[in-house]
Formats: sequence, structure tokens, C-alpha cells
Amino acid sequence: MARPRTPSNVLELRGAFKKHPGRRRKDPEGTAPFCESPPAHLPPEAVRAWSYLVARLPRIAIFNCDEIAVEMAARQLASYWLTPHIDTLKELRQWLAKLGMFPVDRAKIPAKEPEGTKSPADEFLG
Repeated sequence: MARPRTPSNVLELRGAFKKHPGRRRKDPEGTAPFCESPPAHLPPEAVRAWSYLVARLPRIAIFNCDEIAVEMAARQLASYWLTPHIDTLKELRQWLAKLGMFPVDRAKIPAKEPEGTKSPADEFLG
């Protein structure tokens, strides 16, 4: 299976386009920030899991279009809380990894650069 593409906003924060500006691309992304309120159709145990996950999600790469992924992770977490089973745990781990909830996955998401960190060479190179 092919390796998934790294989102362009993550590549931008890593500085990948400074060396190769011709490789810059525009990925489709959510237009609105992530909504922290759970969907109305979630069962009560999944609402508790939703709140638990949303309080811990890394916000840099999460948009409104990721609501379904968070919902699936919340449903799996609620199911695991009710009846711990290895198959549920395996699927939960996959969803949490995709959302950047493990240290290894979080390391792939760079922190935002502080405002005003421009190099004097940026006006000539950029």
C-alpha cells in the first residue's frame, strides 16, 4: 500500500517549500474550524467519549470535515469503555493514530511557527 500524502499545510510548517517552491500544492481542506459540540445523533456514551477526545485533539490539522473521523473514534472509545475487547482496541488505535493522538503520530505534525519569525533573506527568496 502506498504511503499517504502529507497535507500541504504540514509540509509548509516543516519548511519543505523553502527549498523547492515549485512543489507547492493546494490541498482541499475544511473551511471552518472544528466544531467541538458533538453531533445530535450520537448515543449518550459516545457523547462522553467525544468530549474526552475533543479536549485532547491536536488542533493544527483538524477541520470541520474531520468530524466523521472523530465520531468514529468516539464510538470505538465508547464501545471499548463498555466492553473491552481486543478487536475494538485495534480499531480504536487506528482511529486515534489518524487523529494524531499518539506521540509518534503527533511528532509528524509540526508546531506552528511563532509570528514574526522572518529571516532577512525571506524578502529576496520568497
